Amino acid sequence: MRFRAPIPFEPSHPDALAMYCSDGRFTHAVEALLAELGYPRLDTLTVPGGPAVLSIATASLGTFDVVRNALSFLVTGHAIAHVVLIAHDSCGYYKQRFPYESAEAMHRRQVGDLEAASKWIRGEHRKVEVTKFFARRDEHVEFERIE
Repeated sequence: MRFRAPIPFEPSHPDALAMYCSDGRFTHAVEALLAELGYPRLDTLTVPGGPAVLSIATASLGTFDVVRNALSFLVTGHAIAHVVLIAHDSCGYYKQRFPYESAEAMHRRQVGDLEAASKWIRGEHRKVEVTKFFARRDEHVEFERIE
């Protein structure tokens, strides 16, 4: 089989990176969010748990190191100026890794991990703008900006 994409190849790298959970149910919604934010093209770093794996309190040490190195490579190698971190409700990564007594407890942990990831990125890559969102789903995906 051969397939030729109908969209021409763009040789320049995008200046935005979205890091989010690899749960494919959110992919199109994340792309729509980034377009709404003014980033029609983006690099992505999608792994189970998304930004959670940048937090030493949540990730395993092996994953933590690999993902931090990958993010740093993308930021420096592709001249990324904007990183958007996204966590989502009912995340399977969190459910498997930690026993939560409630959805609210999981949400608190996820917001804390978003903050830890943002703090690390800003410390390592001082010129990068970081934006954090939490996604909730019903018939649609709704993104809440986390300040």
